[in-house]
Amino acid sequence: MKKNLRKNILLVEDDELFREAINNFLAEKYEVTFAESAEHAQVILETAVPDLILLDITLPGMNGVDLLKAIKSSWPDLPVIMLTAIGRIPKVVESIKLGAFDYLTKPIDAEELLLTIEQALESTEMRRELEQRRKLQLAKNIEYKIVGTSAGINKIRKEIQVVGKADVTVLLEGETGTGKELVARALHAASPRASGPFVAINCGAIPKELMESELFGHQRGAFTGAQKDQLGKFQLAHHGTLLLDEISELSPEAQTKLLRAVEEQEFYPVGGAEMAKVDVRIIASTNRNLREMVERKLFREDLFFRLNVYAMALPPLRKRMEDILILAEHFIAYFNQKFGKNFQTLSPEAKEILLEHPWPGNVRELRNLIERIILAEEGTVIAKEHLRFLPSAAPVITTETSFQLPDNGIDLEEVEKSLILQALKKAKLNKTKAAKLLHLSPPTFYYRLEKYGLNERLS
Repeated sequence: MKKNLRKNILLVEDDELFREAINNFLAEKYEVTFAESAEHAQVILETAVPDLILLDITLPGMNGVDLLKAIKSSWPDLPVIMLTAIGRIPKVVESIKLGAFDYLTKPIDAEELLLTIEQALESTEMRRELEQRRKLQLAKNIEYKIVGTSAGINKIRKEIQVVGKADVTVLLEGETGTGKELVARALHAASPRASGPFVAINCGAIPKELMESELFGHQRGAFTGAQKDQLGKFQLAHHGTLLLDEISELSPEAQTKLLRAVEEQEFYPVGGAEMAKVDVRIIASTNRNLREMVERKLFREDLFFRLNVYAMALPPLRKRMEDILILAEHFIAYFNQKFGKNFQTLSPEAKEILLEHPWPGNVRELRNLIERIILAEEGTVIAKEHLRFLPSAAPVITTETSFQLPDNGIDLEEVEKSLILQALKKAKLNKTKAAKLLHLSPPTFYYRLEKYGLNERLS
């Protein structure tokens, strides 16, 4: 029914003269199809669905209200404008309750008809676009998952499930690369706002003079280069979640303006005279100690308290050793799919190197490492040589040893556990000193404590 990309309107009307008059109003802008009865309209709808229906309430046979019920049952989003004579108000009220967009009384005013049609089509497009965005956001939420089995990461998972539903402001604290944005997205996905937008802004990446405009938007002509109205991140996150990443980098001026927006959920766009109101959940993240910054007068105390309704501390990778290989396997699978490769696992030597590395860049560093290998190398196993550019913390192995392997062999794990316990006893339970006695890096030592369940015995 659609021709030349013009919207198609189905007019259901038994009065031929009235149909011709309506067609004269609309033919220049729309494609108009006619049905002289409800039954005829149903036949048309079996083969093609229009963009909008103009439906007379009084029709021979099935009346317009009954046809409206049938239409809304099959096409709930299809806009329908009812046409009626004066004095049919009860039927009009019933039609609106059934989902009609609006009604017009005969005789029809041409300008009012065109305006109502335009409003109905725009409203429908907006609803469809919003629904599409919601579906895309929900689909995107599934992509973000928290990977790992360590106690620290399990604690984060539990917090996400509890705090995500609470719709409170959350402050995420952790070193660079620990996954603060990932946790923010998981909080969003666990919240009642999951189908709404998730918007992130890196407060450290925006020039000071542009920050207010980025956050709150601006009106055309508000400053040099503002050639049109622009929405800010707060407006874009309406009914959703706004992540203020690296919040510690905000200037004092921006902190002041942000405080009111966070507290009142309202603000003036730059150059605007009308207050903008939003419904946004705030999540802030930082890799710096905001409490110390407050004490040094570098961060507003009132803004800190407003953001710190609930704080979550993300552990660095070196404190979740048991997750390193799990994360590596996860990234291998992800980048295999992305780059069309077929790496299956890591060699024992490669695993040892990964466990020895201190990971100053945390999960992001590990992710980038695996991405680089999968992209540049070929094969099915990530080997030691693939990690040649990664500094290794492996202990020096000497060729001379006084230990002689018994003929009947040994239980290596039991020997290793025994040596670890002896080292801890000599070091008076100081784990760092015990690791040195065994020529192990602290991360590897902690990993082996977890591996053999010795942490529980020491606590």
